[in-house]
Amino acid sequence: MAQNTYKSQPKAPVVKKKKENWLLNYLNHTIGFERLFGEDNAWPIKHFDRIMWISFLLIFYIGFNHNAERLVRNIQRVKAAVDEKRAKYTTLQADFMKSGKQSEISKQVLATGLTEPVTPPLKIVVKPEETRP
Repeated sequence: MAQNTYKSQPKAPVVKKKKENWLLNYLNHTIGFERLFGEDNAWPIKHFDRIMWISFLLIFYIGFNHNAERLVRNIQRVKAAVDEKRAKYTTLQADFMKSGKQSEISKQVLATGLTEPVTPPLKIVVKPEETRP
């Protein structure tokens, strides 16, 4: 025959208490989020960490955007400077090539008193049979 035993009480499920964020508690006490949003509206307090993360990402995004715009402005400025230097180089090279011509050199030498010979220089022609072996 079975013995009588005491009926055991079912154990209540253990509900883990959500760990409260000490930073949120501190900010709530110092700034007074409950007064700002109302005591019945706890949504901003519960999602404060997400709101701060999104705010950080937005600030980061804005910073990158400003940096990209600054780089584009610098690239435009450098491109204009390079175009200006290229044009200056082309004109200087053209002036140099022009100054190397005989007519330009003779104009510059006339100021010193030198003149070109009237007769052109003689060309010395050596016949092949006159060369020494």
